[in-house]
Amino acid sequence: MLRKVIITLSFSLMFTSVTTVAKAEWIKDQQNKWVYYENDSSKLNYNMTENYIEPMKLPQYYQADDRWGAKRYGLSNMKLTGCVPTALAMAISGLKEDVNPVQVADFLYSMTMELNTTFLGTSSLGVQEVVSQWGLNYKVIDSKEELEKTLKNGTLVYGAVGHGIFVNGYSTHAVLLTGYENGKTKAFDPDNMAKTNKWYDIDDIWKERSLAPEDNMTGGAFIAIYK
Repeated sequence: MLRKVIITLSFSLMFTSVTTVAKAEWIKDQQNKWVYYENDSSKLNYNMTENYIEPMKLPQYYQADDRWGAKRYGLSNMKLTGCVPTALAMAISGLKEDVNPVQVADFLYSMTMELNTTFLGTSSLGVQEVVSQWGLNYKVIDSKEELEKTLKNGTLVYGAVGHGIFVNGYSTHAVLLTGYENGKTKAFDPDNMAKTNKWYDIDDIWKERSLAPEDNMTGGAFIAIYK
């Protein structure tokens, strides 16, 4: 449950909420270096003002990680088509409990038909299946205005995107969006170390939303994920 405290200071409003994040752990990046993901406590305070919402702290996983990149599911492997289970593992770990990409991919492949079956990658139906399996909630976002409002509320957003910032070719890709600052949001990319954990214009991200049918089976390419 989200708890809000409202304090009036010099004609401005500051909102503080508390949510639970994953415990500390070591993870290995694509360059084979171990990175320590640390939280000082089991609670994390997000400082929120009208034009700034602090991003959630999420573990950074990469689909090409040596631990699972070569693991095959149906038509392909994690390195090539594992962006969705990798992104969702980051989301679940940040919102609820420690989960790695293999656990998510195993569930998708064994319990659904939404990973590397009749198409490459994972559909938006698979995203909803995973979110429900781990006891979280979701809501499809169907406009840029709703996307911005959701991010301003401090809610984590899963996004399927096409050619542009995160995709050089014409495939589609999964990212996580969190936080807000003057029309921008922070993106976590499960594939590209140079692009992840950086701020991007929400307008640009919305324009690059995936239009692929498998990414829009639930009504949109962006999905809010929350407790």
